Amino acid sequence: MPTRKRVRFHHSWFGAVLAEGIMAVVVSSLVLSMLPGFYVAYVKLWQRETGKLGAAQRADFALERMKDDVRNARRAILSSDGRTLALTLPLRTYDASLNRAVNALDAQGQLVDGDSVHYYFVQDPHSTGSTGGALYRRVVHADGTEEEPRLLAEHIHPELNPVDSGGTPAPLFACDSVLRTVAVTVTAAEPRPSSSTFAVRHLEPKCRACGESLVRVPTAEHAEGEVQCSQCGTECRPTAEIVTYQTRRMLRNQ
Repeated sequence: MPTRKRVRFHHSWFGAVLAEGIMAVVVSSLVLSMLPGFYVAYVKLWQRETGKLGAAQRADFALERMKDDVRNARRAILSSDGRTLALTLPLRTYDASLNRAVNALDAQGQLVDGDSVHYYFVQDPHSTGSTGGALYRRVVHADGTEEEPRLLAEHIHPELNPVDSGGTPAPLFACDSVLRTVAVTVTAAEPRPSSSTFAVRHLEPKCRACGESLVRVPTAEHAEGEVQCSQCGTECRPTAEIVTYQTRRMLRNQ
């Protein structure tokens, strides 16, 4: 009788271990089968968020760099296409009593013209056939000397700026001479990284489905327009994340 009990106990223990082993194999198989899905979902999320961050940084940096120049400018001159902005700043001189630079005044107590700062857009600076381009800043000092142009931001797409009631994209730069304000609209595109190499693919923002160009189309919900495919319409899957920043600054000096 005792021997039979020990045999029964032995079989019960072996069955429990076997069941646990089978369960572990099943759970491991399920986990391993789900890992590729989690990986793909994570990569897509990573691509989208890094793309948005990159585009936002491009647009935000360009606007922040212009902020002080616009606010301190005496005059603003725009090109006819709104893609070049020339700002005239007051002349600055060193005041020993204040131990800092101040605006220079003429005999009548008026401000004197100083440096001229130029912001301008260059389409397709690398000659790759891109519809986008780059924003540059160039300074011409009061004595006539010029600094080398400095790159502010790349992957800028004015053709994707918010549109007006007629469907025309807003210019990069606009000026209100009455209110003495300068409006800046920057649309930046960040190409999505490759899911296989995590490397940025320098692609033109297009529809991933058909390869056609993107456009802004006014809708009932968004009068300024939504980015869509010129062929697929709302069924658009862009190859890039697109962010638009707008700001308006007042010229403080006269």
